[in-house]
Amino acid sequence: MLLRSAIPISRIVVFVTVQLGFAWQASAQPFLPARGEGTVSASYQNVVTRGQEGVNDTASASAADFGVTDTHALLWYVEYGLSDRIAVHASLPFMQVRYNGPVRHTIGINGQPSNIDDGTFHGSPQDFYFGTRFRLVRSSRFAFTPFAEFIIPSHHYESLGQAAVGRDLRALVVGAAAGGFADDLLPGLHYQTRVSYALVQQAVDVHPNRTGIDSAIGYFVTPRLALQFIETLELTKDGIDWVGPPNYLAVHNGAAFNHDYGLNHDRLARTNALNFGVGVAFDFTQRFGVFATFTKLAWGQNLPPPRSVTAGMNWSFQT
Repeated sequence: MLLRSAIPISRIVVFVTVQLGFAWQASAQPFLPARGEGTVSASYQNVVTRGQEGVNDTASASAADFGVTDTHALLWYVEYGLSDRIAVHASLPFMQVRYNGPVRHTIGINGQPSNIDDGTFHGSPQDFYFGTRFRLVRSSRFAFTPFAEFIIPSHHYESLGQAAVGRDLRALVVGAAAGGFADDLLPGLHYQTRVSYALVQQAVDVHPNRTGIDSAIGYFVTPRLALQFIETLELTKDGIDWVGPPNYLAVHNGAAFNHDYGLNHDRLARTNALNFGVGVAFDFTQRFGVFATFTKLAWGQNLPPPRSVTAGMNWSFQT
């Protein structure tokens, strides 16, 4: 079914760069693989950010004032159907990030000297993602699938810096995906949405929990070719706000952060982001397909505004 590959791994769009972690778009799929079947996805993503978005216009900074980050990521995702109702999945991204600009971090998360923002690429695996999805409702036209996912850092990487690959925080993500086909409105029209809530490990005295809503509306131009409009929204419940130039500092609940907040301000950023994008997917066979997406920030707070391009492939297998 092309719907499997029609929504590729696009949620990384913003969150590669703002260190919110990878919440794989593949887990947004409402339809599960059958028992004994699985899918492997591999893709490349480039994310470029320029400047910084604050909580208001006066807190924002231009690319000249704040700098530019360039991220290259290799992404893989594997899912396998244990039964017709339960599937499990896992993933681990590898990232190379470079920062060029005046707002460099010269100390690390533990207060040690750091060269992560020295203008060269710094690479590292990011976080493991282990999850399961359960088919609660399914017909030929509609599916509703709850899910749960654990996010576990692959190692204790540096999480303070413009070129950090992630936040180095554990999380439990729970939610549900729903979607299907709307042939009554337009033959070939399909849709899906995913609502999630992430319970994030505490840093200092803050739990930067977040809500995510990812949606897509697509159209099958042919049985093999699909086009899509993609939306991703992420809202963080608590954290640190950006107050911008001239001091490039931040506040938490209206008060300037202390030393511990300063060392953890990248992990605790109260990031809110709305992204829109387009995607295309093509299945060469029932087992192999390719996809590509382009996404851009439409509205955001406390993050560098990203532009993302992704290209990859899906391969289905049967044991």
